[in-house]
Amino acid sequence: MAQIDQTISEFIADRALPSVAPGDPVAHALEVMRARACDALVVMDLDRLVGIFTERDFLNRVAAPKLDVGTTKVEQVMTAEPETLSPSDSITYAINRMAIHGFRNIPIARPDGPIAAVLTVRDVVAHLSVLFDELRKPSREDDWREWTDIGGGA
Repeated sequence: MAQIDQTISEFIADRALPSVAPGDPVAHALEVMRARACDALVVMDLDRLVGIFTERDFLNRVAAPKLDVGTTKVEQVMTAEPETLSPSDSITYAINRMAIHGFRNIPIARPDGPIAAVLTVRDVVAHLSVLFDELRKPSREDDWREWTDIGGGA
């Protein structure tokens, strides 16, 4: 059951991280999301994380109020100053934070500051799938205990 104790860095590697600037129009952010087939972008002001822009942000803050994607800036509709986790945090802690706060995406920040990745709900589901597969497999130790003669019989 060692996988339950995995750290985020053991589970997901650094990956190319799609990002936009706060002053970019939402139309640009949507194009990046479409081209990269991702549902969240980190919003970077130079090397500093200032927000995250997600599909949910688009639906609730742009589409629902019918804002113009060409003139609305990402900084107007992003989730500002998102919570981040460290690559050394455990996957179980990440799942807890995501469940408690309703996050579907959470940036992973290295201790020296740069963003390493975004942990997604898809990543979590993939991890849980591996754990459940592991739980379904009987271990050899369990098989052995079942057939061990501990004495005392006639």
